[in-house]
This record gives sequence, structure tokens and C-alpha cells, in this order.
Amino acid sequence: MISDSILEEMSQVIENQFIVNNSKNIFCNTNQLLFHEDTMNRILKLREHIHDISSEQINYLAFKYQNHFISQFYAINQYTYFDQESLQDITNIFISLINELKDPSISILDIENRHFNKILDFIKISNPSLFEINKNDNKVSKQFVCAQYTGEFLCDLLSINVSNMKGKVLDIGCGLDGQLVTYLRKMNIEAYGIDRETNTTWCTSVDWFIYEYDIEKWDLIISNLSFSSHFLYHHLHNEKISDQYASTYMRILSSLKKEGQWMYAPSIPFFENLLPKEVYKIERNQINKDFSRTIITKL
Repeated sequence: MISDSILEEMSQVIENQFIVNNSKNIFCNTNQLLFHEDTMNRILKLREHIHDISSEQINYLAFKYQNHFISQFYAINQYTYFDQESLQDITNIFISLINELKDPSISILDIENRHFNKILDFIKISNPSLFEINKNDNKVSKQFVCAQYTGEFLCDLLSINVSNMKGKVLDIGCGLDGQLVTYLRKMNIEAYGIDRETNTTWCTSVDWFIYEYDIEKWDLIISNLSFSSHFLYHHLHNEKISDQYASTYMRILSSLKKEGQWMYAPSIPFFENLLPKEVYKIERNQINKDFSRTIITKL
């Protein structure tokens, strides 16, 4: 087992390398995925300790690597999605890196090349749209960044009358700070939120595909520039994950109480038009020439 100081130095090398690669277009026609000079030098020095690393320490570093990996992609493109299998693939990429570092017959340059090629192949399979929109000469990745809005702004955007609101409310894609949930809670409304990363009381960090919405539980569900936006993005890119969005969409509708509503933007007519009109009332309101909001009411 290596010492704690060596372990933390390895952890720092991982973090610094991700910082170096931040915002780079990994699919740029000019290769940009290289170990930084400092990374290269420190790996050469740390390599002599790699044989002493324990399985627990590998798991610790793999956890750090995975967190940096997904956080970096999420920060650049909010439509990136990694399921549980993908998370294991990321861990396996790191473990493969460690195993190659243990083999003195493999040069650092070969390790560098193999490691980044594994990342490229992985992203092409797990998030093919990232490859499609970034296969160009731009050195900076195309960005679709999440934005957080105040509770007041969201209520105004979606025409939510807080004074008439009652019952249980769920904000899907509540954001890191859960601003709408916090705002509604201050108005004595029983509001909750979910997002893949959130640190607010009454909000849960969870994949919206996995979350248990339950049956006839919610009086009002809200999602602005979140679920429907992602559904639309993956549908337009003809990705298989759009099927998962469709089934989750129906689960969300099933979680509405009778006369309950789901308010969201943007509208997704390609799917809304398939809903049975005897079960759901659909209202669309144009916000601007390119953007509309939808209210689904369960009859």
C-alpha cells in the first residue's frame, strides 16, 4: 500500500489533467488530448510506486477520476448522459490506465495514446451526438450550459399563480441550488425537487430515469428547460435514449393526481400529439417565435 502523501499526489495529478483539458474539443480534427507536461513528469516519478497501490486505493482514485470525468462533461454540455453502465465504463478506463502504468514495457506515450483513444471511443458510443456536433476544426467544444433561474422568474415564465397553488409540487431538473423549490417553500407550498446534482434541502440528487414518481402523487409538476429540453435534443439527434425519455414521460404523467398538471418548457409537440385526448388536456402557449410552454392536465 502506498503512503497517503503519494496517494494524494496521484489524486492531484488526475485533477490537474482534467483542468488542463477543460472545454477542449476532444473530437477536434487536430488532436488536443495529450498529457500535460507536468502530468507526464509526475507520472514518470510516481510510476515506481504504482505496484504498491492497494485495491482500496485504486477504488478511491477511480471514484475521483469518475467524478471529475462526468462533472467536466456535464459542465460543458448539459445534454450529456451517463447511465450506470457508462459510469462503470469510465471506471474501467481508469483501471486500465493504472494496469498499463504497472507494465514497464509500455511507454508513457503509448499509454497516453491508448488512454485517450478509449475515452474517444467511449463517448462516441455513450453520447454519439457529442461526436457529431464536435467533429470539426474548433478547438473549443460546443457548449450547452445549464442555467439557474430565480423562483420568481420561473413562475412568471410558466404562468404559475402561486396564490392558487396547493398540494404536492415536484420540480424536475430543479438545479444545483433548487431556487424554485426554495421559493415555493417560503410561500408554505409543499415543494420538492430532483436533479442529477443538487445540494438543497427538499431536493434529491437522482437520475430522473430512476426516480420513483409513484402513481397519482403530485398535484403539480414543473420542469423548465430540463426534461422536455433533453427529450427534444435526443429526439432530434435520433438517439436511442429518446425511447427512455418517452417511457419516463408517461411515468411522470401517471404520477399526476386527477386534475393535476405538468407545466414545462419547451413544448414537444412530436410526442404531446400522441397523448390520448380523453385522458389529457394539452395547452400550448407561445413565449416567442421559437419557444413555447406546455400544460398537461390529467382529466
